[in-house]
Amino acid sequence: MTIDLETERIQRRSILVLTATILPILCLLVWHPWSADMGDLKVYYQSARAFVHGQDIYDIPGQGLGFTYPPFAALLFAPFSLGIGLARVLITLASAAALLVIGWTTARALRRGPLAALGIAFAALMFEPVRATLGLGQINLVLLALLMLDLVGPMPRRFRGVLIGVATGIKLTPGIFIVFLLITRRFREAAIAAGTTAATLVLAYLVMPRATIDFWTRYIFDPSRPGPAHYISNQSLHGAIARLAGGPAVPLWLLAATTVGVGGLLIARRLYDRGLPFEAVVVTALTGLLVSPISWTGHWVWIVPAAALTWSYCTKMLSWRTAWAVALTAVFVSGLPWWLPFAHDQEFHYDAVQTVIANAYLLCAAGLLVNSEARMRYTWRLRS
Repeated sequence: MTIDLETERIQRRSILVLTATILPILCLLVWHPWSADMGDLKVYYQSARAFVHGQDIYDIPGQGLGFTYPPFAALLFAPFSLGIGLARVLITLASAAALLVIGWTTARALRRGPLAALGIAFAALMFEPVRATLGLGQINLVLLALLMLDLVGPMPRRFRGVLIGVATGIKLTPGIFIVFLLITRRFREAAIAAGTTAATLVLAYLVMPRATIDFWTRYIFDPSRPGPAHYISNQSLHGAIARLAGGPAVPLWLLAATTVGVGGLLIARRLYDRGLPFEAVVVTALTGLLVSPISWTGHWVWIVPAAALTWSYCTKMLSWRTAWAVALTAVFVSGLPWWLPFAHDQEFHYDAVQTVIANAYLLCAAGLLVNSEARMRYTWRLRS
């Protein structure tokens, strides 16, 4: 009888988890593909069509925004060419599945169960970067899921690094995790990640030699393709400096990016060495967002595992950690920078308070880095 009751309890829980998993995906598929503009998906779609028809994926007449990813991404986007409606469904389905993977891997890293995983996945929908990714039809959630699977998921050791390499082949910014693997002395994984990235480049060259050469010799150096650096959506150091300086200030940005990049990676290495690997991964991701030339708000989907990690430290209702977690969540749920007037160079005319609001994501990331350093020192003292 006891065994039967336990079996029935497990079955009920499984049904609950399965239902809670499927329903949000169905809701997203029914509603989201047809209600959102998905402007970035249109770029993917046009570039996929250009690839299928043997045209230049980087120079499409009438396309407002240019395709900014390596040619390997266009290969993966080829199914989008079958129709924009199908593309909308595919990207929404992929993003919904990615959310579940992100919730699961985050809960696993925090040593939480399946209900926590579902809670993280559902809570993620409240964050502006996730809403922006879904609304624009971007692939940020898919890339985050790939990286989380490789870095903190159950990937077999012999395959670790493969998904990092694939993500880097699609969009170059995940390459910071190859550096992370190197500085944490995981040389085998770093070699696999670098090798996989190289394989994506070779494959792209074999299929699209002209586009590959053009990307690596021309388009990667064209700052105008992704859009103006000072635009409010760019929450990187480059964006903040451009807004403050009244335009691009490349030497100052390079100095700031180098300083923050080295400092952030050093914190990540120390966290890893002291038995805090998940914290190290989050710090590396935030460092990458800070030093990247462009980090649109949709790119900040790393706030999902970062916020979950921050809340996991809250053991008391009234404490500075809880206050910090609430403030961090409020900034990213509200999409605080978007509250300001923006576009048409209005970003150059912010006062002091508006400047703080305009760089809210960046400042929160800096706070998370400082908090990670403090947490590391505290944990180290306890263990000593």
